[in-house]
Amino acid sequence: MPFCTDRDCTAESCDCGFFTDEGSQLRRLVDGDRGVLDPEEIAFIILEPVQGEGGYRIPSQSFGDEIAALADEYDITLMADEIQSGLSRTGKRWGADHYSFEPDVIAAAKALRVGATISTDEIFPDQKSRLSSTWGAGDILAALQGALTIDAIEEHDLRVNARTRGEQFLDRLAGLAADFEAITDVRGLGLMLAVEFDTKADRDAVQKAALQRGLLTLGCGHSVLRLLPPLDVTEREVHLSCDLLADSLADVFGAS
Repeated sequence: MPFCTDRDCTAESCDCGFFTDEGSQLRRLVDGDRGVLDPEEIAFIILEPVQGEGGYRIPSQSFGDEIAALADEYDITLMADEIQSGLSRTGKRWGADHYSFEPDVIAAAKALRVGATISTDEIFPDQKSRLSSTWGAGDILAALQGALTIDAIEEHDLRVNARTRGEQFLDRLAGLAADFEAITDVRGLGLMLAVEFDTKADRDAVQKAALQRGLLTLGCGHSVLRLLPPLDVTEREVHLSCDLLADSLADVFGAS
């Protein structure tokens, strides 16, 4: 299915392809008269609450509402890939917490220090505290680090910090977008932040210039530069990184 690419769209204004004049493509797929899939034969719906490698796309509430409605209406197991968006990166514990759907299964890793599948007794009645090793080992020491990470997030109010510093980042990034025409969009949820460029070549050039100045960034999507500061990033560090990014943009495109 097409992933929602406009966080402010509605079913009526959507132009990403998920919604059409005849309803969502997912609903049409399982429609009793026109659909090609029997809902009884669908094992699960799986999605990223916020796209990661696909370009840090933040879906709209309408998209989330439709996912919730379909999963509930047809009793389809809903699985959320929270490898990148989970554990407070977006300013809430899970990326899915920003939406009306409630996952039956959550895949977590990276910030959790281990690859872990989180679910309910109804889904995995015989599984207790089972860790996978898809990312970040999975041994007892890694599990202990994960538990302490969760404790630190709670103790130091890092979800609040992620929201506050994320808003600060977006404000600075919006200013850069106004100064450099090569930037076509800035977006973010908490500290899951993206700067999109008009071409992949421009993105790569800025990423290289930033690295030469000591600012480490990552690419994702086709022409998106992502920023992933730690959850305890400070106000000063936000300004410092944005200053470095501004200098890197000037290196590539000339002074604004």
